[in-house]
Amino acid sequence: MKKDNYIEPSNGVLTSKMDIGTNEFKEFQAILLNKSRERSITQKSEIELLSLKFEMEDYFESEEQEVKLPGEFLKQYLKTLKIPQKRFANYINLKPSNLSKLIKGERPINYELAHIFGNLFDNDPLLWIEIQAKNELKKISQTRKNDFHYSLNDLINK
Repeated sequence: MKKDNYIEPSNGVLTSKMDIGTNEFKEFQAILLNKSRERSITQKSEIELLSLKFEMEDYFESEEQEVKLPGEFLKQYLKTLKIPQKRFANYINLKPSNLSKLIKGERPINYELAHIFGNLFDNDPLLWIEIQAKNELKKISQTRKNDFHYSLNDLINK
């Protein structure tokens, strides 16, 4: 279908391949850079928050070996929003020392905090719990590998 000199692709691809060394690519890059400079501070912040939300979801879904604590994500949220930890702790009725321990991974996120974080940062409260559970299971399987020698076959045949 042709409209205003635009030919819709038949293969489902919306853009054609572009080599990164070409002038066409450099022009495209300049357009994107100019568009990003035109964004307001609020728009930039919203994009950073959305990016962080996706980073959390990606981490949970990934098979990544490096452990990322839920507290690290919380710290990133606070940094992005330029909210001091003490002010945040007071806002959610938590002792600043407890928030600090939570961020460092010395304290777990409970369901109430997961709910608060989910509401504040517009993500699923369960995601905070799932990341924590994923990390805990990973830790257990790494430190106690040899302890998990259970088999349904062994159980049935005993």
